[in-house]
Amino acid sequence: MSSSPDIYQYLLVKALNEASDGITIADAQHGGLPLVYANQGFERLTGFAASEVVGKNYSVILQGADTKQPEIAVIRNAIAKEESCIVTLRNYRKDGSMFWNKLSISPVRDAAGKLTHFIGIQKDVTDGVLLEQQVNDLTNSDALVGLGNRKHFDLRFGDLLTVAQRIHSGISVLMIDLDHFKKFNERYGESAGDECMRAIANCIKKLFVRTSDCMARYNDKEFAVVSFSTGIETLRRHADKLCENVRALKIPHEASQHGMVTVSIGGVHRLPNRDSKEEMFMEQAGKQLLAAKISGRNCACITG
Repeated sequence: MSSSPDIYQYLLVKALNEASDGITIADAQHGGLPLVYANQGFERLTGFAASEVVGKNYSVILQGADTKQPEIAVIRNAIAKEESCIVTLRNYRKDGSMFWNKLSISPVRDAAGKLTHFIGIQKDVTDGVLLEQQVNDLTNSDALVGLGNRKHFDLRFGDLLTVAQRIHSGISVLMIDLDHFKKFNERYGESAGDECMRAIANCIKKLFVRTSDCMARYNDKEFAVVSFSTGIETLRRHADKLCENVRALKIPHEASQHGMVTVSIGGVHRLPNRDSKEEMFMEQAGKQLLAAKISGRNCACITG
């Protein structure tokens, strides 16, 4: 008995709806990539009914206000190039709850090779991401100050640089040194030194709050920050503000010419090319840090 096209279509729709993952289809020939289909797996995953999302942009539905994730730039770049991509990012259900979504996007072309649609497959990987984060917290964090450690910084820097090269985004790096910290420990003791480190780490955490910002205790008395850059002037303002906020702590330091704990900061802002390496950024930031110290410390030197 032969099967009619209607039966094949029925089986296809049924198979899509029975899939445990969310599956969506977006119209690539209209601005905003409106959805033309969402399966029952998508409804179960997100809490949105298909009727609520068809005709709307997928990202507007699930990203909410969390639009600064670097993975979003990867998605936009792939769409612009009519390519596939796979990313894991934070999304939000209808009730506002967050879940980690492993999103796969693939282009669909007609017989002439013209792009017509994008197929999206959404998979809830929250449990796996949270477990990985717990493991990373144990192995990649500095227990004293509550920031990442050198290992975490190096890994994250590599990831950010790869994305920046792909989407042609600038990278910013800061090296932050506690001025005369050895003398501080000798004068006030290691316990006071630990408290001082934690206070400065807290200043850094409050200032660099974007999801793309990576902060770490780089060595005994230095911190480092790497992030996607919004420009050299913004980087200068952040560095100057950090110097100001550390001074505002008013932690006494009699061995310093400033009479209080201060920091020196060296920074670099660059648009990386395909040959750029992390070491190049760190070397340039280190040179600027030395320049800040030569200039009398308690200041920031930034190059672009």
